[in-house]
Amino acid sequence: MKGVVDRIEGNVVVIVLDDESVIEVDVKYFNNKVKEGDVVYKGSGSWTVDLDETKIRKASVDKYLDLFEE
Repeated sequence: MKGVVDRIEGNVVVIVLDDESVIEVDVKYFNNKVKEGDVVYKGSGSWTVDLDETKIRKASVDKYLDLFEE
């Protein structure tokens, strides 16, 4: 299961999955620190931030947003 962190509300991480469904996961189920925009996936019982995929996605979004700055 893979998705993107939409927001964090207290101890609840709101994730938009690849199929566009939305789930809420307690922050205690994450192996590392999580923030909005992170790409995350579920392993065996816990969630992990995919740092490489997050960097790629952020670069793609930044490039797209640069089109509107000129």
